[in-house]
Amino acid sequence: MTRKLLTATMLAVSFVALSVSAQEPPAAAGVNPKVLTVNGQPVYAAEISLMMQNIQGYLKSQGKEVPEDEIVQVATQRIVEQKLLAQEAGRFGVKPDDQRIAQMMDITARQAGGRDQLEATLARGGSNSAQLEQMFREMELGRAFIAQQVQPTIEVSDQEIATFYNEHPGDFVREEQVRARHILARAAADADDQTRALARSKAEQARQRAVAGEDFAALATELSDDGSATSGGDLGFFEKGRMVPAFADAAFALQPGEISPVVETQFGYHVIKVEERRPAGTVPLEEATAPIRRVLVTEKTNVAVGQLVQSLGRSADIAFLDENGQPLPAAEPAPETPQ
Repeated sequence: MTRKLLTATMLAVSFVALSVSAQEPPAAAGVNPKVLTVNGQPVYAAEISLMMQNIQGYLKSQGKEVPEDEIVQVATQRIVEQKLLAQEAGRFGVKPDDQRIAQMMDITARQAGGRDQLEATLARGGSNSAQLEQMFREMELGRAFIAQQVQPTIEVSDQEIATFYNEHPGDFVREEQVRARHILARAAADADDQTRALARSKAEQARQRAVAGEDFAALATELSDDGSATSGGDLGFFEKGRMVPAFADAAFALQPGEISPVVETQFGYHVIKVEERRPAGTVPLEEATAPIRRVLVTEKTNVAVGQLVQSLGRSADIAFLDENGQPLPAAEPAPETPQ
């Protein structure tokens, strides 16, 4: 099935996915029906709902608003592509990293307020933690497949790197930067006093353990409520203006190896450790080579993965289902307009 045909046909699942994504779905049986199959593997409405929530969360963090029917289409497309890549990973014998999957589940549970709260939230959408874990497993299979089977085929020459450097001079003039890790005890700005007090206490305890000598990255993986927990709280290098003022002021006041007091922002309470500092100036080509290579590898990898997914989609058996679980008629491509 081509991408054009798939995108048109995805509209068939919009109503079901939107109803399942509501906060209070109907309690009747069938709240989480099959909405399509990908090479015989079922896709449930709640899977699309979960993907929609991820997309909506990202868009919200970027200050963007997109019509919900468009989000349904994008979420459905991503689920289909995710399953195609996971199936291809299985064909190549690629194995997922169970530890990464467990970390994703732990972080999601902490962000939801605990395992019981996560299970209750998922249940309201007709899903459960097993289905969420399966979605993470497929995501991890796709990531592992790309890392093991696609990226090793990507080549970037020194000439390509030099050309990129010379064509983007503005990208290599930097302000002072720090590389920092952080541990976040999340608490919404409008949370009640008890919730914020508990979050501050959690951050204080994390700081005490870090100051006492425990590995900061390991503590971030264990305790942080931020997505960076999977990488030990590492935020990479950043300039002061990229972070909210309270966080930036605290980070840039530290020398490498130092740990901040607990810092309050609208996201909750942070403990920050600075790993490195870089002065302002022009980044030399030697220093820029590695990041440029990563950018070009990523660009080429994305192109290769896109081409692979299109190829897999053309040969895949993708069937959209009606409310009775029966295949819908395949949509016909729109006729070409005469020139």
